[in-house]
Amino acid sequence: MTKEAYIRKRLDDNFQLWCGRASLWGCFLFLSLGVLDYLATPENFFLFLRYRAVVSLVLLAGYFFTWRLPKAYLSTLAYVMVASAAIAIELMILNFGGHDSPYYVGMILLGISVVGFIPARFSFHIIIAIMIYTIYLFPILIIETITGHRDFVIANAFMVLIFSTLLLMRYMSGNALAAELGLQYDLEQYRERLEMVVEERTAELRHAVKDLKKEIVERQRAEAERKLLQAQLLQAQKMESIGRLAGGVAHDFNNILTAILSYAELSLMKLPEHDPLRGHLISIQEASEKAATLTHQLLAFSRRQVLEMKVVDLNDVIRGLAKMLTRMIGEDMPLELRTGATTSFVRADEGQIEQVLMNLAVNARDAMPSGGRFVIETADANPDDAVLKSQGVADPGQYVMLSVTDSGAGMSAEVRERIFEPFFTTKELGRGTGLGLATVYGIVKQHGGHIIVDSEPGKGTIFRILLPLTAGPGPQQAAEPSGPLPEGTETLLVVEDDELVRGLIDEVLAPLGYRVLTTASGDEALKTSDSFPGHVDLLLTDVVMPGMNGRQLAEVMRTRRPGIKVLFMSGYTQDALSTQGILEPGVALIHKPLRAGTLARQIRQVLDSVG
Repeated sequence: MTKEAYIRKRLDDNFQLWCGRASLWGCFLFLSLGVLDYLATPENFFLFLRYRAVVSLVLLAGYFFTWRLPKAYLSTLAYVMVASAAIAIELMILNFGGHDSPYYVGMILLGISVVGFIPARFSFHIIIAIMIYTIYLFPILIIETITGHRDFVIANAFMVLIFSTLLLMRYMSGNALAAELGLQYDLEQYRERLEMVVEERTAELRHAVKDLKKEIVERQRAEAERKLLQAQLLQAQKMESIGRLAGGVAHDFNNILTAILSYAELSLMKLPEHDPLRGHLISIQEASEKAATLTHQLLAFSRRQVLEMKVVDLNDVIRGLAKMLTRMIGEDMPLELRTGATTSFVRADEGQIEQVLMNLAVNARDAMPSGGRFVIETADANPDDAVLKSQGVADPGQYVMLSVTDSGAGMSAEVRERIFEPFFTTKELGRGTGLGLATVYGIVKQHGGHIIVDSEPGKGTIFRILLPLTAGPGPQQAAEPSGPLPEGTETLLVVEDDELVRGLIDEVLAPLGYRVLTTASGDEALKTSDSFPGHVDLLLTDVVMPGMNGRQLAEVMRTRRPGIKVLFMSGYTQDALSTQGILEPGVALIHKPLRAGTLARQIRQVLDSVG
């Protein structure tokens, strides 16, 4: 709406409002002044009362039409109401006094009421003033003979002066009103623009707040993920540090156990059957075996043992271990086997998988001291499994799932977070080393698998292990022969940095007919080989040594003495012989701690192998 249209509309609204008010006020005033008629001219009272009644009815009708007629007709309605009032007053003037009648003041009062109080266009007020004055003057001039010219002229001059003054005041107030309405228009336009700007800014602010909230949520999520990743990193670094420590301890400890186990075994071979010292030696041997088991657990946890991988059927491994597990957990906890996986061939170290099952079985037995339900199950990994997705297991269709379930006491969230830490245990003092589940974790990770724990207090525990699937069954491994130690006449070059182990190997192999050349390092072994004129049939070397390691030495020896056989010894390889902890094909390895019988048979097997 333009400013002119706005001003015009506001003037019309004001004109309508004041017309309604003036018609009601005029109706009341016109009847009330009938009292003056009675005082001024009692003989004309009833005649004038009729005039006043007719005009009052016209004004009252005008009031109702004011709110119902279109605004374009309001001026006409106003002209009619003013004209009717002026005609009634003029009739009173003609009936009482003529040009000398005091009722001419009624014409002035009518002009003041209309021109002075009703806001309208200036042209409307000019027409009203002319109309009132004309209705007053013309009938007098036509009908009457004016006798008092001086008084008549003064009265008309006074009336003209009053009407002129009213018109001047109306002109000035009309301009002021138009200016005020124009200012109101500008203020309203400014207010609308301001509201629009405020609404736009408010909308921008709402969007900004929404984006800010979203950013805060994203930052909180990112911060939570960062803290989680930081905790996982710290945990991984802690586990890695402990693993390195465990591997280093295992390397030195295996050498010590090699001497203890092998010397105990040799002493038992030489002692008579009923010698009283045999019991002591057997106790030493059993204690050493337990220490060796502990060392293997440390290596399994730290993933620093070498796995002899082959293709095995996970279902067959479980079924083959069922009787042993039943004896282990006791008759009050029946074992349920569910080998439901349609494909269960995995590339794994069968002994280590058995170790995982036995450790989980022991853990389940300890969680159910009064008996309960124990289930070992294989199943196809479902790609839509929410648990697997939540753990970030990629492509579940390429895994087989091994689950171990018990109905024991379950674990709290705090315990679940620490169960794979080495030496962490909830058992009472003396009932556990805290390495069982750490060993399980290390073996599973070394096999490229995942382990997921689902447990709540009072609801039992489920361990889900996912192992990568492979194609085809694996070759059958022949059982280790028993009986007397095999002998030979070949020349063996032994490289071992530990003097105690070096002396033990010489004491085991020399009586079996072998010619043993013992050295303490790779450089010394090369010098001994270069200075030895005869044929060297086998290199028996430790893997981890100062300077040149066992693998490097073997590569040099194969170039200098083509056809030489190699047998490695180690309990901690540092990946020197393996890829991701898996023994490379064609590599012969004997694990420390060494046993005399195992060492003699392994050497004979390598010497008799083709290639």
